[in-house]
Amino acid sequence: MSPMDAWDLLFERDDLTRYEVRQATSARLRPGQVRLAVERFGITTVTATYALFGDSPLRFFDVFPAPEGFGRVPVWGFARVVESRAAGIVEGSRFFGYFPTSTHHIVTPEAISGGFIDTEQKAVPHDWYRTYETATPEADELDDRRALLHPLFPCSFTLADAIGKHATEGVKSVLISSASCKTAIGLADLLARRDGISVTGVTSGEHKAFARGLELYDSVVAYDELGADAVPSPALFVDFTNSAERIRAVYRHAGAQLTTTFLAGFTHPSTSFAPPEVGDPQPQPYFTPAVEEQTMAEVGADAYKRRYREAEEEFLTGTRSWLVVQRGNGPDAIADAFRTVLAGEQKPAVGAVLTP
Repeated sequence: MSPMDAWDLLFERDDLTRYEVRQATSARLRPGQVRLAVERFGITTVTATYALFGDSPLRFFDVFPAPEGFGRVPVWGFARVVESRAAGIVEGSRFFGYFPTSTHHIVTPEAISGGFIDTEQKAVPHDWYRTYETATPEADELDDRRALLHPLFPCSFTLADAIGKHATEGVKSVLISSASCKTAIGLADLLARRDGISVTGVTSGEHKAFARGLELYDSVVAYDELGADAVPSPALFVDFTNSAERIRAVYRHAGAQLTTTFLAGFTHPSTSFAPPEVGDPQPQPYFTPAVEEQTMAEVGADAYKRRYREAEEEFLTGTRSWLVVQRGNGPDAIADAFRTVLAGEQKPAVGAVLTP
């Protein structure tokens, strides 16, 4: 394949393992628009979720239009302004946000505190996906880790707050499925700093040693090891799998001690976006953007963001002890990383960061 200045990486909607690279048209900017050159982005389980539910009611494949039968998979990462016809957005500035698997992306920004919102982007489930945050002018040593974890850690952070409230009401223990996934690790890291809560990580036998080695969980068990062991009561369950089979296994294990279940991820997605039928307590879907928005309304955006930034910075720095960043460049490397995550073959101690 000969080098191209601007291209789109397109995945077949009916077979996400197949892809094409097509030269992108360099549309002339209208007044108020900005052209961003995508610098780097993370490929995680969330990336696979966007693709697997690309044609669901959340319309992930409608966010970045593609030719008939194809989709541009949404990713989170950094981009630099290479052309601007919008007041206040200068060429050379950098932003973190939601991008297609392409070299470039055009936005129509409306300034907000700490960045801008793309006013022309309508096909997203929440403003969270239209918001682009101002980044440092030059990449720093944590930017690869931000590309991977900044889209995930808000879920960990807000869940830790929610669990803290339940703890004041008597919850003694927390069970976390997919304990080796990065959002679960972020949550476990935050809960490990709290007293009075016992945290059990539940994961596959293959990842049990890794999860235990993090030394963040009070105990780690494999799904096939779940039994009738005593669970401190009352207990709360955070599920990151969306797998009815795995959720039911935890329900059998925790029994009547289980009072609350949050559905917060899709590491093992079914063909349905709907919550699995697993009985009482009825699982509560956890949509981080809405929870974050409500929290900021209650405590103030500045106070929330300040506390969040401090927690995320501490978490990102700590990931140096267990997370290896695997870099790649170009469309073929991006496709390979995506297919690895799609197949569930990404090792928990590795994170893929790609550059177009």
